[in-house]
Amino acid sequence: MPSMKSAVMPAALAAAIMSATPAGAASTTIRLAAFVPVYCNVELLPAVGAAGDGLINLGTSRELCNAPHGYRIILEHPANLDGAAIISDANRIPLSESGETVLWNSDQPGLELRQLALDVGKDPAAINRLGLRIEVKY
Repeated sequence: MPSMKSAVMPAALAAAIMSATPAGAASTTIRLAAFVPVYCNVELLPAVGAAGDGLINLGTSRELCNAPHGYRIILEHPANLDGAAIISDANRIPLSESGETVLWNSDQPGLELRQLALDVGKDPAAINRLGLRIEVKY
């Protein structure tokens, strides 16, 4: 069993330190700073299947980006798809002739889920690849 002297000494030392602080002294401010790396990710949770009327259900895109100035979601697809479009949460976005179409352009961080479908247009056989990409705005 520890002696009474060894139990009293730490308490006495703590009391001495606390009493050394003058009464009415200014308060102390502690500032913490953290540097969080930018993380952005987009993925497609597939649910591929025909939705009828030339539409293909692609599934749900899940976006997460903590970039302070925002991000863009870009659909990569074959160029020059006549009449083709992506439907994102019931908004029809015609596919660009360049092969890259901006689906979402945000000026702030975000966490989003979007339902995506593809209107194959006039030449469904021309659609041989699709991809989603996220770009950070610096």
